[in-house]
Amino acid sequence: MPLFGRSKNKEYNEAARLLADGDIDLAMMKLQEIIENHPDHTNALTTLGVAIIQSLGNGEKNPVVVEKAISYLDRAAEVNPKDPVPLFNKAVCLRDLGRAEEALELFDRVLAIEKRFTLAILHKAEINYELENYEESIELARLAIIRDPTVASTLTWVKDAMEKAGLLDEKGNPIDRPQKQPRMF
Repeated sequence: MPLFGRSKNKEYNEAARLLADGDIDLAMMKLQEIIENHPDHTNALTTLGVAIIQSLGNGEKNPVVVEKAISYLDRAAEVNPKDPVPLFNKAVCLRDLGRAEEALELFDRVLAIEKRFTLAILHKAEINYELENYEESIELARLAIIRDPTVASTLTWVKDAMEKAGLLDEKGNPIDRPQKQPRMF
């Protein structure tokens, strides 16, 4: 369960600890209390939105509950529009919900706020791969590695994307083609 930001608010830290310990229901209750007392607590809004989505597990999602969770993430983004974290987490949630196109748009908004947000670039690369936009996914993966070389180990799908994009010869070696410059966000 991801936790968002450090806080001087003891109640938030307790809720974050409960989430980390797997006590999701009690943590969500405490997060709701924090929001009732501090409606602009960005970390609590973000954490609660993500926790609700993750508590739904796999399978059919109740649309009312999903929209409630998304509304917390929207409120967090409205409270602090220069903070990319609420938008990033909303994008990840939308991706998890199978709403890839909406997620891509939000990752673009995240990168407009913070162009070096490597995880947003990485998610965009993966979504483009899943959508069979192989060349775009490869360029985004390259940019993610440039920004943070440690992500290279997570990009196990890149070889497959290169094969499908016709960028490897029959021996699996890269074909010499002029490289497109990756878009710098």
